[in-house]
Amino acid sequence: MQSIPVQSWTFEQESTIRIGRSTDNHVILYSAVVSRHHVEIRKVDSGWEIVNLGANGTYLDGRRITQVPVDDGVIIRLARSGPNVQIHLTPQNAESSRALVGEKTVGQSAKQPSHASVSPTDIPSDIEIVTTTPPETDEYVTTESQEDTLQAAQSADAEDTEGIRAIAPVNPGFVLSACCHQYIETDHLFCLDCGKPLKPLGVVGDYQLVKVLETDELSTVQLAWKDGQTVVLKTLLPYWMEQSEAVELFEQEARLFLKINHPALPKFLDVFSDAGHPYLVMQPVYGRSLRQVVLTEGPLTQETAIRRILEVCHALDYLHTQTPPILHQRLKPDYLIQRSATAPLMITGLTPGRVIAPLEASAEYLAPEQRQGQASFASDLYAIGPTLAFLLTGKSPATFYAQREQGFRLYAEYVPGLNHDLAAVIRKLTNLQPGERFASIQELASALQQIVAVEA
Repeated sequence: MQSIPVQSWTFEQESTIRIGRSTDNHVILYSAVVSRHHVEIRKVDSGWEIVNLGANGTYLDGRRITQVPVDDGVIIRLARSGPNVQIHLTPQNAESSRALVGEKTVGQSAKQPSHASVSPTDIPSDIEIVTTTPPETDEYVTTESQEDTLQAAQSADAEDTEGIRAIAPVNPGFVLSACCHQYIETDHLFCLDCGKPLKPLGVVGDYQLVKVLETDELSTVQLAWKDGQTVVLKTLLPYWMEQSEAVELFEQEARLFLKINHPALPKFLDVFSDAGHPYLVMQPVYGRSLRQVVLTEGPLTQETAIRRILEVCHALDYLHTQTPPILHQRLKPDYLIQRSATAPLMITGLTPGRVIAPLEASAEYLAPEQRQGQASFASDLYAIGPTLAFLLTGKSPATFYAQREQGFRLYAEYVPGLNHDLAAVIRKLTNLQPGERFASIQELASALQQIVAVEA
C-alpha cells in the first residue's frame, strides 16, 4: 500500500534537526517505538547527514544505519515498526508531497516560504521533513505544557487512565471502518485512511476518548475525537468533583471562555456535562513553548524578548478588559507557544477554576498575593517579570530570588546582562506590593516600547 504524507515541517535556519518523542525535539512523534531523542539530521560541509540516536534504531532500505548522508527524497524508518520520515532538501522536489500534506502539527514552520533556485554546487540551507505514517497523536501544547507532565504522558501506555474518573465504555454505535482493521495491531491511534480512532479508551458525551495527555493539580486533559475532528477535553480531577464550589467555578469560567475571540488565544468550542462532570472542549494548539525554544536554542536577545512580551501584553489587555474581566493567573514561558519562527505567539494556560489550585511547581512565577489566593490584574503583571528573566538567561527565575533588605523577592540586579531601563521594568513588575507595580498592561507595554525604540 502506498504511504500517504500526513505531516510536514520546514526548516530554513537550523543546522541540526532532532526527531523523537520528547517535547524538546524539533519534530515530535508519539510512538511507543520512537526514542525520546531518536535521530538527528545535521548540516555538514558536504550537505546533510542522518545520525541515529535511538535505542530501537533507524532504518534505510531495510538496513539499520548509524550515520549516512542525506539524499533528497530519502525515506527513513524510526525503528522496525515505527513511522516513516521523508526528507526533502529542495522545494522543487518537495512540491508533490507538499500538495498532499495536511495541517502542520508541531508548527516549526506555518508558512511555505519562497526559495531561490539551488545550483548543483550549492548546499541546500532549507529542509523539509514529511511523515508518511502518522505519529501516535497530535502534539498537544495548549493549556498546561509542562514538560515533565507531557513527557510522562508520552511514555505512558495509551490505555493508562490513572488520575481520571471512570468513563463509559466505547459507544456501541461507534463502528470501525473496513480500512481500520489493517492498523489494529499497530501502534497508531488513528486509522491512516479514514482517520477514526483505532482503540478508544471510552466515550464522554459524543466524544471518543483517545489518550490522556496530561494531568496537573486541578484537571486532566484528554485527546478526543468526534465526527472526524480531533479536539482536547479538559475536566476536573475526581478530588475536585467532590467540592461543589470547584465544580460551579469550573463551569462558570468555562462558559466565559467560550466568548474569547483573539488571535493569540486558543479557541474554546463548547462546554458540556457528562454524568455530572463538566467538560471544556477546545482546539489543540501546535508549536513549541518559549521554554523549549530557550532551552534548545539559547536565551532570546533583549529586543526579541521584549517584542514577545509585547505580544503577551496585547493578549492580557484583551482578557483584562472583558466583562467580567479574565485573569490568566498561570503565565510563564511554558504557556507562550511559538507556532513557527515568524508566527505570532499563542498564549495558552487558561484553565477554568485555576484560582482554587495554584501551580506550586511554578511558584517563582506567582505573585506573593496570588500564593495566598488573592489574584488580581497586578498578579498577571508580576508573572511577566520572572518570565522576562528566564527568556533572557535560560535560568530558572528562582536563581534571582534572595532574602535581602526588601524581603524575599526577585532582585533584577541579579539578572545578568540587563540594561538599566529593563532592570527597572523587571524590578517594578516584581514589587512585593501590588499597588507599586505598573498600573495597567498598557503602562507596561509603553515602557517596553520605549526601550525597544531607544535601542533601534
